[in-house]
Amino acid sequence: MEAKGTSTGFSQLCENRTDLAMASRAINGKELAACRSKNVAFIEMPVAWDAVVLVANRNNGWLRDINLAELRLIWGPESNGKKLAWNQIRAAYPATPIALFGLDQKSGTFDFFSTVISGSPKVMRSDFQDATEHAAVIDRVSKTPGAIGFVSMAAYAENASKVAALAVDEGGGPVIPSSQSVISGQYGKLARLTFLYVNKAAYDGRPQVRDFANFVIEGAGRFASYARFVPLTNANYQEQATRLKRGDAGSLFSK
Repeated sequence: MEAKGTSTGFSQLCENRTDLAMASRAINGKELAACRSKNVAFIEMPVAWDAVVLVANRNNGWLRDINLAELRLIWGPESNGKKLAWNQIRAAYPATPIALFGLDQKSGTFDFFSTVISGSPKVMRSDFQDATEHAAVIDRVSKTPGAIGFVSMAAYAENASKVAALAVDEGGGPVIPSSQSVISGQYGKLARLTFLYVNKAAYDGRPQVRDFANFVIEGAGRFASYARFVPLTNANYQEQATRLKRGDAGSLFSK
């Protein structure tokens, strides 16, 4: 199985070129219309919680939290091409230049983060150093003074010793990303569900697709924990198993 990013997965799903697509965000309206235009029906299954984590270079000892207005100042499309320093974000910070790192535009993490920043996927400043792999973003942040980047919480958990995770303040005080803060809703806008999308015709007509999809949802809690995602509740997984066996097509989460 080849990893190509959420956007590519949806493109192939809606062109009837793949039976299964893992996604780090829900299908969007444009992709949904593409599936409908090709008469491709799918079954949508949330499988785990994840979140976008802002990571910083560990030598930035003064940088421990950030709020949404500051994130939008740093990452918003209006800042494209502007060289910012940290004292322009908060006067108490040093005049260290800000180095920006993140996932590329094929990534569902990019789409999700840009939606938080601007309200629309792919609408964000483009002059940051991008990568196809979360580990590459973390590695570059760890080696660059003044750096900040965005990655998945699962990727951060695997590399927590290399970078610092920033607490995010949405108005109620800074909140550190964790399983507890994601499940409780405290982590707010940067928490997200991850999904498995199954081509319905393939599920109905191909036993191996049906068996694999059932295997995934039956073991999703264990798989999520192993991969450092946050499992859903048992009741959630039972509901997804029921929807899968009924063949409920369409999206409950599309925006």
